Amino acid sequence: MKWLDKRFLYLSYAIVLVGLALVGCTSKEDPSEVLPLCGNHTCGHLAMVTTDTASDGFHYLDPRMSPDGTRIIFTADWKAIPAERTYDENELYVSYRQLIVIPRRESVDPAFNLSDQGGVLVRFDGNFSSLWINNASVSLSDIESERRKADPDWLDDSNIIFSLYTPRGYRLFSADITGICNNEDCKVVPTVAYMEPDDNTVSGGLWQHLGATVSPDGNWVAFIRSGCALPDSFETCTGTSLMLMETASMAQNNGYDCRVLPLTNEYSYIEGPTWSPDGTRLAFSGGMDVGGLTGAGTELYTIDFDTTGFSAGAMALDNNLTRLTYTSYADGDPIAGVLNSSPSYTPGGDQIVFVSTRRAPSITLHDRNLWMIPSDGRLDPELFFFTRSDDVDPEVLLDGSVLLSSQLGYPTEIMDQLEEEAYQRLLQDNEQNGLTEVEMRAAAAEARKQLEYFEGVMSPKATFPFASAATPFWSRRPVATRGP
Repeated sequence: MKWLDKRFLYLSYAIVLVGLALVGCTSKEDPSEVLPLCGNHTCGHLAMVTTDTASDGFHYLDPRMSPDGTRIIFTADWKAIPAERTYDENELYVSYRQLIVIPRRESVDPAFNLSDQGGVLVRFDGNFSSLWINNASVSLSDIESERRKADPDWLDDSNIIFSLYTPRGYRLFSADITGICNNEDCKVVPTVAYMEPDDNTVSGGLWQHLGATVSPDGNWVAFIRSGCALPDSFETCTGTSLMLMETASMAQNNGYDCRVLPLTNEYSYIEGPTWSPDGTRLAFSGGMDVGGLTGAGTELYTIDFDTTGFSAGAMALDNNLTRLTYTSYADGDPIAGVLNSSPSYTPGGDQIVFVSTRRAPSITLHDRNLWMIPSDGRLDPELFFFTRSDDVDPEVLLDGSVLLSSQLGYPTEIMDQLEEEAYQRLLQDNEQNGLTEVEMRAAAAEARKQLEYFEGVMSPKATFPFASAATPFWSRRPVATRGP
């Protein structure tokens, strides 16, 4: 989950699919010398998924494709549906974390809001009865149940798992979203998946359950458990570990009998777990102490996944823990270090695409771009894709395309196309308007400037030529095969 501050209000993120030819480059060279640029991004095909201009200044994050490849679920840190740009100055962005589903689509036409693009707000009934805390049923207000959510993933084409804020911190919930619509009376009932044992006591501690990711076979959910002094600040969190939840036991006894065991020891910071295509390994981002060191920054690690001992209630921790990235301070911020995060395996499982703040041709040192590394860490990371902005939350899809959230705005080639279309419309109507060629070109250029103003609002999709696995790993789920 991304914790954002209002001082970054001028940044916006939209959802994009990117299709690019892989260009050979390495972090050992200046990436600008070996990775060609086409306008404001790496050369290749960018397909925009969200194109609404109402989101200027806000963010669309955590996009995940449905197993059948037809829908995308993501979070919005503002009142996106219905579009409402007012907010309480004293509240953190996290309070406005809506959950939204949009059809998979590719478009260049600006839209007024997400609803115009088929976006649907996932509304929950705040009076569901499965949440028990301190031996009493707890209801969340409807307004809270529409917000304060994070890190969605698909259990199957109809059911999702996500984090929802409760009086004891963020907890994992599931929901069947088959009947969602934008009518205010159209609500679904969430089910709590897992509760801490001491949540049912007076003195229960404050824990956060975030970053849920479903295994390829659908039998397991890995997530992050952390203890935080402040519920909305990872900076105050300690005791962070990677946990494993059995999906067959989810929601048993209102979540108190759900079977959960740790996969790692506790560390200062762990984030963004993801499964290998065959379900035998987990990759994640962690602090330097995960590798037995001290210092700023985060690196990528993997562990082997083996359920031996789960039935007995004790599994091997840090099973074959392997560090993948080794980043020099010279590659990034001298104070914060380099942040490597959000890993995602390619379909064949031999590469990992991830986000890093290491130096790349970008506007500022802290911009995040996509890098790639062999899944065994045997080679240095290579700069894989960047825009001259900020790119986060990648998910490599089965067809090799990459779904991500980006501050890019409209790609240069799309703005060129829309400017030319604006000129052609003016030319077609010019008999009655009587404009000169210079005036028509100037008016078309002005229309382009309006789109440039919304840089950072839209999200592209990129397609990369990854080799697909012999047996699509999503077909091992007891649901429809994940589409492209």
